[in-house]
Amino acid sequence: MTTRGPHRRGLRALRSPAAYLAAGAAAAAAGWLGHRRAAALTKPLPIVLLAAHAARRVRDRPALDNALLAGALGFSAAGDRAMLLEEFATDPAEKDRRLMTGAALFAGAQLCLTGAMMRHGAHPRPRPLLIRTAILAESALVMARHRPRLLPVLGAYGHTLAIMSATADEMAEPQPQMRAGGWLFLASDLTILNRRHLISHPGLHSAAEFWVLASYFAAQWLLITGLSDAESPAD
Repeated sequence: MTTRGPHRRGLRALRSPAAYLAAGAAAAAAGWLGHRRAAALTKPLPIVLLAAHAARRVRDRPALDNALLAGALGFSAAGDRAMLLEEFATDPAEKDRRLMTGAALFAGAQLCLTGAMMRHGAHPRPRPLLIRTAILAESALVMARHRPRLLPVLGAYGHTLAIMSATADEMAEPQPQMRAGGWLFLASDLTILNRRHLISHPGLHSAAEFWVLASYFAAQWLLITGLSDAESPAD
């Protein structure tokens, strides 16, 4: 009893919103400061904490729901690594390669999130999907102007992101949590391309990186906790 009590309290602390907020803030601050080692150490932590949160009810969920949540977290963790390497790469060809790898990995995450939401009866409606696609068209134009060869991969990723965000709109519960998560994910990714090609001022570039990370980690918390805590769908 003397060992299990503190152990359980420690697990509860790791799964708390405060722990996630601290980890996300540390990762966003490291990105803002442009400190590569600090960013490499702090960026994986929020996804690890989300995985711990999702694991709480693993026995209460059907195997398919657990697989979809695990896929979303796994693809996101790998995508985070690719985008970390992209941010600190100095060779333009390497930056392009890392960006395409990150987009492909996050496409997998978006498909898993969408699949999990569809398991709860959510399906994207045409109008919200068109609105998000139109917004993302701005980043497609930026790519067409500056990096046209990346457009097939990033364009395909944009479609998975728009579908995920529109599907989050249609989740019955928890709302507005899921809707906000879908929009924040879209806003974060939209900033990535604009930051790279339209922002040259160092201070603004750092501020944009902080926003990219802060909005991304907020989106992940809202979406993953919303899905992991939702009532399991009937098979």
